[in-house]
Amino acid sequence: MLAVCLGLSVTLQTVASAQEPEEEARLLKAVFIYNFAKFTRWPDHVLSDRDYPLTICTAGSDEMLDALARLAGRQVQGRQVVLQPIDHGENSPPCHLLYIATSERNSFPETIAQVNGDPVLTISELPGFARGGGVIELYREQGRIRFLVNLRVARERGLEISSRLLNLAEIVNGEGGQ
Repeated sequence: MLAVCLGLSVTLQTVASAQEPEEEARLLKAVFIYNFAKFTRWPDHVLSDRDYPLTICTAGSDEMLDALARLAGRQVQGRQVVLQPIDHGENSPPCHLLYIATSERNSFPETIAQVNGDPVLTISELPGFARGGGVIELYREQGRIRFLVNLRVARERGLEISSRLLNLAEIVNGEGGQ
């Protein structure tokens, strides 16, 4: 994980070196999200077509969207990454990963419900996101980026998250009942 994170981090570091600290933090969070995708396994039927891209959907808006846009065109598990915004309608595009922006603070449960039962890796920076039914919640603690993983929700969605990634996470609603 560290080598992969460092590899993409070096790629984005040239851009980040001229940025403000908050922009650097957003780029680092984008690296985390990229690695979450790399270390997640979706059910075989979801990505059975080798030419099918890995779709990162976004709901709402915040400053992370610009950093996430830098992932478009990169490769994850041999697939090209595409970004797709979604609306709160019934006709949402198929998503593999769904980033829920901070603008969705009051409606994130409804946004999660849109993909309920589907093998979608949901990620947000919203406080309480993982405990509220999301899969991964990013947060800052003592100047470091950390993340919570709701292992129960991930498993219910048919997602397998690498133990290498889980070793770096705080697990909530998992087997231990946290």
